[in-house]
Amino acid sequence: MDNASRLAVYSAQCVNVRALEVARTQIRRAINDALRTGNLVAVDVHTKALALVFCAWVEANFSKTIHTPKGFSLIEIAQIKESIRAGSVVDGWEKCIELAFLKSAATKSNFTQNAKQRLRKCVASFVADPSLIRNKVAHGQWVEALNRDNTKINADLTESIRSLDAIKVELWFSCQKILCEIVELLVESPNKAFMSSYWGMIEKVEQLPIDRATWTISSKRTRLKAKRAPGGN
Repeated sequence: MDNASRLAVYSAQCVNVRALEVARTQIRRAINDALRTGNLVAVDVHTKALALVFCAWVEANFSKTIHTPKGFSLIEIAQIKESIRAGSVVDGWEKCIELAFLKSAATKSNFTQNAKQRLRKCVASFVADPSLIRNKVAHGQWVEALNRDNTKINADLTESIRSLDAIKVELWFSCQKILCEIVELLVESPNKAFMSSYWGMIEKVEQLPIDRATWTISSKRTRLKAKRAPGGN
């Protein structure tokens, strides 16, 4: 890959990200319509589709981030891609964070270590965990999840699939968007924009799950039906 190819990939992934955001909006509208009418089968189908779109959006966003101009060198991009090939997209994220911090001139080692740990925790929550569910759904395990060798039921992932709803997937989108923005700042401006914005952004992404802990699909359905009723706003 040369710089021209890197720019072409970056531009292509920008287009893909925008297209996936349109898909997200359309599926979210379909879920809302199904909730209003009480079509729970349609809600479930569209929720699974939203989870698949989320994982595609994450991968496109990540690719856009590592190919961003004035970011990683071509050698570093190759190293990140090799981490993905040898392991998973999570390994690619961790390699991305590791290489990005090498560009930082932060003198406080405790800041760097703390920042790495918190970012890795976010990757585990909003990249690793959703990807496990996505892989099962993508392989046809829409209700019952199997183990890696497809020899028995995976009880934990089965429960995760059955409890999946639009509220949870939308939380993934919100948190992942902030995580991507943090990593982009780290890649593009490790000693200026990242240092000035990191604390507020990481606290926001960590607080969102707490703030939305009481949100449920049942309360969402109630709100949507109230808006549709005569006199609703």
